[in-house]
Amino acid sequence: MSNMSQICDQIAHLAQTYLSLDRWMFQESARLTELSNEKSPTVIYDSPWCRIQITFDEWVPPHQSVDYAIRIYYGRLHALDNMSTMVWNGEECWCWHSVIKELHFLDNQIPEYAANNLHSHDLLKKYREIVQSKDLRHKQVEWEIRKHAFIWEHYAPRLFELFDLRRTDLWEQYRQFLKQVYDIKGRSPNIKPPLDKVC
Repeated sequence: MSNMSQICDQIAHLAQTYLSLDRWMFQESARLTELSNEKSPTVIYDSPWCRIQITFDEWVPPHQSVDYAIRIYYGRLHALDNMSTMVWNGEECWCWHSVIKELHFLDNQIPEYAANNLHSHDLLKKYREIVQSKDLRHKQVEWEIRKHAFIWEHYAPRLFELFDLRRTDLWEQYRQFLKQVYDIKGRSPNIKPPLDKVC
């Protein structure tokens, strides 16, 4: 199995290869190479708008040609390098975000639609159809990074602007949208903070 430093090198290489990092002014700002209950190997990039975090997810995912999998998250510029939550304005909240709910918001979907599609989006279905013809099914790391490149083709820079600390109006609209989504979907008492507490 790869060591953590090698994983970060591989992640950074694929990010440079497939994401338009220079075009959107993303620069590597942090690399975490530890693996523990609280931390995973991670490469973080910052732009003038937001941060992206490419993080190790699991060892030996089924049916894959690589020995690990990754996830990609987006954060505002205050998001912590090594924690998923933080205290913001006196309230604990999630500071790193997967992208599906944000895409529904940018599509001007109604909260009911988003509540029923929390884990799916039409663009991601289209991406799956496109890559089935390519040899990516067993290359999860490349598949995931190229998925976000595909998202950027359709949503940049609007996606990045959503996370911009200077766009407090847009973020507040998103927070209200998310509250309505979870008012409909319901909140798990086991998830702390609730998933609509975002910063």
